[in-house]
Amino acid sequence: MIENGAGPMNAERFEALTAAYGGDIGRWPQAERVAAREFAKGPAASRALALAADLDALLDTYAVKRGSAGLEDRILAKLVRRVTLRKWFRFGSAGIGLVGVGIAGALAGSIAIAVLAPSLTSDTSVVSDGTATMFGDIGPDAGIAQDSQ
Repeated sequence: MIENGAGPMNAERFEALTAAYGGDIGRWPQAERVAAREFAKGPAASRALALAADLDALLDTYAVKRGSAGLEDRILAKLVRRVTLRKWFRFGSAGIGLVGVGIAGALAGSIAIAVLAPSLTSDTSVVSDGTATMFGDIGPDAGIAQDSQ
């Protein structure tokens, strides 16, 4: 592994890196290692490394306590329930959207027929020659086309 120098090291930077990465310079960012090893030869740096090494040793003795019995099962049960609810909500909201689109289409269709169709409540009768539809006259050519069949 090639170590790159990041420039000269000062005491403040060295202490910040020691606090962040510990007393082993081999764990530090590769760009900082060469300058840190040069700076570590001084007495102030060796004291900071010794303090960080003591903290590292203390942290290495920490053991995570085992969770209570059934904790993993309870967490997985809640996860399964949450995923199930999300699936139902996703499909339910899609169904509600489709119902809304259907109602909007039916409403738009009934308004279009009411506007375009002749009034069914009028007292005047409409005389048709066979070419009239609800939406208007289809023209005189329709009768000729029907006769030729």
